[in-house]
Amino acid sequence: MARFLNKLHHFVAALRIPLYKLRHNSFGKKNFITEHVLLNGCRIGNYNYIGNFSVLNNVDIGNYCSIAPHCIIGGEEHAFWDYSTSNSISSLHITSRRTILGHDVWIGAGAFIRQGITIGDGAVIGAHSVVLKDVAPYTIMVGTPAKMLRKRFPNSIIGELQRHNYYYLPPENAKKFLADMHNQYPVTHE
Repeated sequence: MARFLNKLHHFVAALRIPLYKLRHNSFGKKNFITEHVLLNGCRIGNYNYIGNFSVLNNVDIGNYCSIAPHCIIGGEEHAFWDYSTSNSISSLHITSRRTILGHDVWIGAGAFIRQGITIGDGAVIGAHSVVLKDVAPYTIMVGTPAKMLRKRFPNSIIGELQRHNYYYLPPENAKKFLADMHNQYPVTHE
C-alpha cells in the first residue's frame, strides 16, 4: 500500500508540472512566465518575464529580458520554394536554427522574430515589429520589416555597460551598478 501511495504521489506531482517544462526547455532562476505561453526547446536565463500568449521555439534567452504578450519568436519556416508548403508532404521546411536573445532585451507586444536571428544585449524591439535580420546591441528596432530607429545610448556608454556585464549580477547588485551609471552618466527621457 505504501508503495502504491508513493507512486500516486509522484504521479500527482508530475501533473502539477506546467506543460512548457515537458517540451525540452531549461530554466534559470526567478523567471516569471505568464499563462498560455508555449515554449519549445528553449534555454532561459535568470530574471526574465514572458507575457501571455507568446510562442517561443528554439530560443536562447539571456538574463533580465522582458517579452510582452503575443510575441512569436523562432519557429518553423515553410518551404515556399518547394511544390508544396505542407509539412505532411514536404520535408524541406526549416526548423533547426536557434534564435538568440542577449541580456536585458525588451520585446514589445505582438512582435515577430524570425528563427536564427540574434538580438544583441540591451536591444529594444518595438511592438508589432517583424524582425528579419540580426539586431546590434542597444539598438531600437521598429516596423515591418524592422528597421533601426536609433541607438539607445552613445557608443561610449554602450561600451561601459558591456564591459561591466551587470546582467550576470543578482538584482540588488545590478541595481547598484545601474545607479552608479545614472550618477556618472545621467539619462534623460526623450
